[in-house]
Amino acid sequence: AGDCAGAARQLREALALWSGTAFADVQAGPQLQMEIKRLDESRLCALDRRIEADLRLGRHRELLAELTVLVNGYRTHESLHAQYMLALHRSGRRGEALDAYQRLRTTLVHELGLEPSARLRRLQRSILT
Repeated sequence: AGDCAGAARQLREALALWSGTAFADVQAGPQLQMEIKRLDESRLCALDRRIEADLRLGRHRELLAELTVLVNGYRTHESLHAQYMLALHRSGRRGEALDAYQRLRTTLVHELGLEPSARLRRLQRSILT
């Protein structure tokens, strides 16, 4: 848990340095747009890792508000949805965790023509049992 606590703290500190959209005040051409997307993806990756560390530390209840906002903003991001489902389940909100899975599945099928990943299906099954 010491490694997770340190990682969560460092990632939280790093993410606190990020404010708003990168280059928001600059007219972006194609190359700058690619850099903005790269930076956004790096931020999202750090956020994903910090949430994972916090879940390992048992901070599932504290994460619920943040994850609620994130899954609404990233409607097809399976990792964030898995973390949200896990936080709900560990908070004793099994029905809501299963509802979150169904909403994601519906979105993936209708918007992308995809079924949820094997990881998400396993998580759903573990919540059901």
